[in-house]
Amino acid sequence: MNAEMTFEQIEQHIKKTDLKQFELGGKMHFNPSDVATDPGGVLQKICSIFNKVKPVLLAIANFPLLPPWMRAPIKTFIDLMSIICPE
Repeated sequence: MNAEMTFEQIEQHIKKTDLKQFELGGKMHFNPSDVATDPGGVLQKICSIFNKVKPVLLAIANFPLLPPWMRAPIKTFIDLMSIICPE
């Protein structure tokens, strides 16, 4: 995902995403016990949701009306998660 996406592109991306699959009972949901028993599977699920919401996070991180101290932690989070979860 690139920071240059328009609002409309982000909206279409999110609308194509079935967020219910990440909620309780969904196939991409996981429990704390899953972290110990299937850490690789949990990481895969975390990366899946991160890559779905990344355009929204990028839009927030680049929103000029937010002060830098609010945007900086979001940018840091995106940078770190992008290393863990390459697309």
